[in-house]
Amino acid sequence: MKRWFAWLGALLLLGGCVSSRPIDEVQIIQQMGYDFGDGRYTGIAVYPTFKQGPMTKPNILTTSSPTVYDLIPRLSSKSALPIEEGQLRLILFGRRFAERGIEQITHSLARNNKVGSHLLLGVAKGSAKELLEITAKTTLSDTLYLPNLVEQNERSMNLPKTNLHLFLYRYFSPGSDPFLPYFEKKGGFVKLEGVALFRDDRYVGHVSLRDSFLMKILLGETKNGVYQLKVGERGKQGEDRVMLQNLWAKPTYEWKQDGTRHVLNVSVHIHASVKDYPSWLDEPGANLFVEVKKKMEEELERNMRRLFRHFQEKRIDPLGIGDFVRSVTRQWDRESFYREYPDLDIRPRVTVDIIHTGIGE
Repeated sequence: MKRWFAWLGALLLLGGCVSSRPIDEVQIIQQMGYDFGDGRYTGIAVYPTFKQGPMTKPNILTTSSPTVYDLIPRLSSKSALPIEEGQLRLILFGRRFAERGIEQITHSLARNNKVGSHLLLGVAKGSAKELLEITAKTTLSDTLYLPNLVEQNERSMNLPKTNLHLFLYRYFSPGSDPFLPYFEKKGGFVKLEGVALFRDDRYVGHVSLRDSFLMKILLGETKNGVYQLKVGERGKQGEDRVMLQNLWAKPTYEWKQDGTRHVLNVSVHIHASVKDYPSWLDEPGANLFVEVKKKMEEELERNMRRLFRHFQEKRIDPLGIGDFVRSVTRQWDRESFYREYPDLDIRPRVTVDIIHTGIGE
């Protein structure tokens, strides 16, 4: 009986330690943005205003400072309610801010126990403020438009998976560089345009969603993604294209010596489904999908070589080739590997199996 009372007393004490606040007594920040211009930093916070029932409306707080460290306190000074970061879903960096480096922000986030490791990060072509203001005006009750946009493109389209945890892993790894989703303004809307590339913590360029499909495959993210392939000149618009969906893909890397040089062989096996194609591919007895398969293999190999060269010219390693070589090499040395990296002979080879070619099959 005494033991039972002791347990009850402990539970009551623990329950009394819990701090709870009604939702209408805090400012719940769901998205943030950081910009740099005219020698000053700008911080933007997007928060929901709760109306009747589940209805919410996005609102924005903005402040500026000569340093990045006191942006949160300055935002708090403009808020009638305490700012809570526990529901933060995405942080968007303006391109000029990202070019100067985002290490201060990511390190601060890594130490913040209120922020989860699955927090999403992104880069805006122009200013983060402009893009966040557009989404706040055009998405009505959807205060999580950008996070939802990233997640559905990771899940079902061409965007490789990334979040705060993966960014920090690739940043601190001796054999890789991080990357983030890249957004642009298109008319009155915000559109996901591809992947922003980093050397250490500084933005150095981006690639399109078409190339991010190749990155997704080469990183070993084996499912989903679409790829458009030109197959002829017989269409009404002067050309015909086939839309293929990746069902399953597996990259295999091989590191070997070829004379005095090192060679990286990259073998990629793709199982694809044809989602859409021109009607003339159905000509009886033509078996034209054999030609489509060959064209797809050649084009993917050509574009993978171009993508590898692009990364080598920029001296960045978003695919983690250094990490792979380190895993198969004794006494791997980072400096000597990356001296060789820009001239490394990388040989991609692609095999495509077309599994489905239509609903009637």
